[in-house]
Amino acid sequence: MFKDLIKNDGQARKKITRVLIALAVIVIVFFSILLFRPQAISAFTFQLTRIKNILSYYALQDKPHFYYIAMEKNGKDIRINANESFEVTYRDEFVVKSVASDDLTGKYITVNVEFLGKGKNDIGLLLRGIDLVNKLMQNDEFSQSTGSISSYKIHINYKNEPIAVVPMKVIITPQDWLRFAKDSTNVNVQIEYLKKAIAANKEDISVRKILASTYCRLDRLDDAVKQYKDILLLKSDDTTAMVELAKCYIKKKDYDDAIAICRKLIKINSQDAQAYVSLGFALSQKGLWDQAIESYRQSVKLEPENYPVRFKLGDAYEKRKKMNLAIEEYKYIVEHSKDTDLALRALGDVYLKINKYEDAIKYYKELIKKQPRLAAAYANLASAYAGRGKWQEEIDNLKKAVSLSPDEPAIRFNLAVAYEKRKLNAEAIQEYRHVLKINPNDADAIERLADLNFKNKKFDQAVTYYEKLTERYPKNSSIYPNLGFAYGELKKYKASAENYEKAIKLGSKSSTLHYNLAYTYSKLGRGKDAIAEYEKTSPPTKEVLSIIAQYYLKEKKHETAIRYYKKIIVLEPKKAASYASLGYAYAAGKKWDKAIENYRIALKYDREDDELYANLGEAYENKELYPEALKAYTSAYELNPESAKAARRIPKLKIKLLQKKSQK
Repeated sequence: MFKDLIKNDGQARKKITRVLIALAVIVIVFFSILLFRPQAISAFTFQLTRIKNILSYYALQDKPHFYYIAMEKNGKDIRINANESFEVTYRDEFVVKSVASDDLTGKYITVNVEFLGKGKNDIGLLLRGIDLVNKLMQNDEFSQSTGSISSYKIHINYKNEPIAVVPMKVIITPQDWLRFAKDSTNVNVQIEYLKKAIAANKEDISVRKILASTYCRLDRLDDAVKQYKDILLLKSDDTTAMVELAKCYIKKKDYDDAIAICRKLIKINSQDAQAYVSLGFALSQKGLWDQAIESYRQSVKLEPENYPVRFKLGDAYEKRKKMNLAIEEYKYIVEHSKDTDLALRALGDVYLKINKYEDAIKYYKELIKKQPRLAAAYANLASAYAGRGKWQEEIDNLKKAVSLSPDEPAIRFNLAVAYEKRKLNAEAIQEYRHVLKINPNDADAIERLADLNFKNKKFDQAVTYYEKLTERYPKNSSIYPNLGFAYGELKKYKASAENYEKAIKLGSKSSTLHYNLAYTYSKLGRGKDAIAEYEKTSPPTKEVLSIIAQYYLKEKKHETAIRYYKKIIVLEPKKAASYASLGYAYAAGKKWDKAIENYRIALKYDREDDELYANLGEAYENKELYPEALKAYTSAYELNPESAKAARRIPKLKIKLLQKKSQK
């Protein structure tokens, strides 16, 4: 009992001691405030509250209250009071220097800055706003409408227990998105950042220009055009946007829109040389060469040493066939510019076009001096030599061009053509084959190989190349006649007929084509179809008329046969065979008088034809004119003792004549 009393008394003394100490501290703090911060008198009530809180903390061991954070931000001291927020941008750097609370020594106070903190206590650490801003932007943790976020906080703890939270307001500016766009290597990500920058500040023209330029580089021309139009809505006289918009229209091939914007540019600034260039180009693409020339000339007046524009002007003169003016521009470039290669080549080309081959040779040689490994220069020089009829120089320069650029199909093709002109077909074929190795679908090389093999009677190879051409150009009627002929020569008559038929179906009307198809039908045993095609040949030859007539004669259509034989007489009125054939047709129809008449005319042109005499004898015999018949047969026999008809009929006729005499 006594011990308990002593114990209680000791605890009471300790409490009294703590209270006295607290009062002493309060007094010291109070007078210190009055001494060093006299302005605090105006906040006397707050100080009394704070004295009370300090007394409660030290005497009664209550949790300390938080009053403010003392910080250094961008080199300046600031204070963030309770119920205030801390604003941060990507440019800011700051240090939490101390925390004002009831714990005057700060011994048990710690601070933790969300995301930026490096450990349990961030007091004294240098922290950067850019680290927090970047995290928010990467995670898209911000309000598109305000461009800020307030969900991050500064936590103040006492003995690891929270006593206060200071909100952080993180500001995202358009410059942040622009900065992110510039730092990113992924162009699609750049675009998204730029779009967000524009959303954050819709009046920012500079960011829109960057976005539009990015779209142009990606050939997203419609998107680029939209951005430039939006810029012009914000600033209607922005010439930079207008220039770039014109370029976009040109790339889109919207030449009318390009022309309109360029003319607007020129109205704003008539000294804008580039506007005239863009206008000239757009006009040239519409074939308005006179207007294009005028635009280029205006640009050259403003910038006389702009050689690329002079080159465009020269090209425009060429298009209008004003070759002398084109030559003037190209020569000006050669005389004044350090970079003369294009102009030298253009001069060579112009002189080549107007058949001034010596001048062309001169400029191509000058170009070769500057660029001795330029294959195109040798190829063009070869064309100039060809114009002069110097075939060996043409081939030599083409071979040089091939050696410099062995995989250029156009040069090899030209070399093949040069060989072909010199009748060097084997060499030509070799070069055309090289062309096909480089480009298996080169239709010109395939055609030349087909024709050369056809000409050289290598019909199996010709068929291969012609078939490739039909695959490429199934409706080109000119391919099928040669293909049909090649198949015919290979005795593949069915394929031959099919190709002739395709040619006719596609519109070919060649008489030779009908003749060849008729011949092929005859080989297939399709006589009637053959005659139908022979009849379509125009004008018909003697051979064709004979074939048709013989067919109708065989079919016992004598009148039709006679009609065709008469046509032969029109073609060859002084040929014995013409009348002999017609006579034979009449005889087949038993028109003996007509037969005799034509046989006798035939004999006027050929009295040495034993068969003709024999046929005449037969006609007389059928008319029962036996003396005449015997005479004709005798003439046949005398000309040819081996004439079977004459040898057989002469004895019989002599008997008939004896019988006639005896009857008399």
